[in-house]
Amino acid sequence: MQKLAEGGIKSEKILIIPAFFRTKARPTLGSFFWDQARALRHAGHEVTILYSDTYSAKYIQDYVSYTEEAVEEREGIQICRMKIFCPLKHGMEGYREAFTRGILQLYDQHHLEAEHLDVIHAHCCVWAGYAAMRLSEKTGIPYVITEHATLFELHKDQISRSNEKYIRQAFANAAKILCVSRAFAKVIAEYRPAADIDVIGNVVDFEQFKPCVNKFHSEMRFLAICYMNTRDQLIKKGIDVLLKAWREFSRRCDKVRLIIGGGGQALQDAVEWCREYGIEQTVEFAGALSREQVVEQMQACDVFVLPSRYETFGVVYVEAMACGKPVIAVANGGPDDFVTGENGILISSSDAGELERAFDRIIQQCDKYDPGQIRSTVEKKFGGQAIAGQLEHIYKEVRGQK
Repeated sequence: MQKLAEGGIKSEKILIIPAFFRTKARPTLGSFFWDQARALRHAGHEVTILYSDTYSAKYIQDYVSYTEEAVEEREGIQICRMKIFCPLKHGMEGYREAFTRGILQLYDQHHLEAEHLDVIHAHCCVWAGYAAMRLSEKTGIPYVITEHATLFELHKDQISRSNEKYIRQAFANAAKILCVSRAFAKVIAEYRPAADIDVIGNVVDFEQFKPCVNKFHSEMRFLAICYMNTRDQLIKKGIDVLLKAWREFSRRCDKVRLIIGGGGQALQDAVEWCREYGIEQTVEFAGALSREQVVEQMQACDVFVLPSRYETFGVVYVEAMACGKPVIAVANGGPDDFVTGENGILISSSDAGELERAFDRIIQQCDKYDPGQIRSTVEKKFGGQAIAGQLEHIYKEVRGQK
């Protein structure tokens, strides 16, 4: 007898291929992929994750010290992974083939069978979508791509002509293309007609990210969280703009503090900027954070702020709002879909002067924000049940194409 998921919908057997995924060293990496998998499992679907953890020579130490389990089961989801080495000289093309080789080997090693799977769901065309296409060619299982990558908006010049050919193939042959925001869907429309693209946001774990009664603080606490692996990433996330705006704002306002969470090799660059601007006394670096620590920081802050120059979605803002916190974001893509006057301030550009004025405004109107109302504005859109329901309809449509 056919198993049914919640609401009497057919239980799907879903194979998820993420382009990157959480590890012991980076437990929050790709957390939204995991949250989506959990939401589908909780809705009654069978979920397996295949991950080809691919390392170039630049990260040889991480490759050598790799300690992830080859197979683990967590919350009813089977996770199968392997480490793959890709020499740096082979570049993006070598990485593509190494990642894909790992996925095909994992499929064979774990004796997965096409007749026991309904759909392959890849997250990011480069190179999970390409690997999904190759696996689909081998098995006949249709595949869906959810695109998240800022590569297509901010770093398109890094895509060689030969690699663009493979990207276009993967997008063209997918049964369905999903994007995480309306603005980003317009970017991806260059690779697939807009009529073929659906917009489904990321899942946020509203059970973990929730309001709590704050301990008393003598200072108003602003929080920013991002990865700081490279100087370019700092600039992309607007940390340079944030610190410039904070320099002017903190000179005028007493009893304010900025906490910046996140680790990475470029953290020291941000520390140096603070010294240069003379704001060390009001800026605190929390370093790399576990997911539990992210929740604690969000619950303890008064405002979340991140003036990113571009976000395909911006899950960190929604996590903050799930904790009942107002946010300051830039109208730069994803946040356009969910930041409103009810839950924060959306500034028009990643500009230090405009951000400084937003700091002033949010202090003046902070008392008007209702944590429960802030949370409700995003829970209806990005809760696990809501997103799983949207995906179920996509999978049903894809199955009808088989």
